[in-house]
Amino acid sequence: MTDTQASTRRPARRGADRREAICEAVFSLLAEVGYDRMTMDFVAERAHASKATIYRTWPDKPQMVVEALIQHFDGGPQIPDTGSLREDLLVVLTHACAVADSVDGDVISGVLTAARREPTLNSALQRCIVDEKRALHEVMIERAARRGEIAADTDPLVLQEVMQAMVFNRKIWQDGPLDAEFVRHVVDDVLLPVLHARSR
Repeated sequence: MTDTQASTRRPARRGADRREAICEAVFSLLAEVGYDRMTMDFVAERAHASKATIYRTWPDKPQMVVEALIQHFDGGPQIPDTGSLREDLLVVLTHACAVADSVDGDVISGVLTAARREPTLNSALQRCIVDEKRALHEVMIERAARRGEIAADTDPLVLQEVMQAMVFNRKIWQDGPLDAEFVRHVVDDVLLPVLHARSR
């Protein structure tokens, strides 16, 4: 690479690094103060950037938060292949509970409230929470059907809807820990009976 080539690439890289740093600052502030209390001034101070730089990139707070969420949650969990539907479900639900019980889960819960007022935020959460997980559930159901554990026409959306509803209900109402006992209860007493009933 020539000196000229290097010099033309460095500003672009610095720009990408700056954008990433701002998104990281946004996510950390969402965890600390929440969506409503987070301001552009806070973001600029945390990211060591000017407000002018921030406003040149994002015209408003919702769009900035959307990019921060998408960057943070980019790339879903690995699709397990344990050889049985029950074990696959245990792995996936354990991961979902760990996320829900972490700072990431607190951020999602907080932004959900604001998302009811902000269509842009709502779309971002749909992508992070629902769309990114859809392929995972489809593969799990397809593999289980090939093994003869459930019917071939079992709808993966049923799995996704029930699993997410139970995890978020537990998280929001705080009516018990998101622990291994809860995971086993959801898998054995809810998910497997529902999937097998639909197979019949």
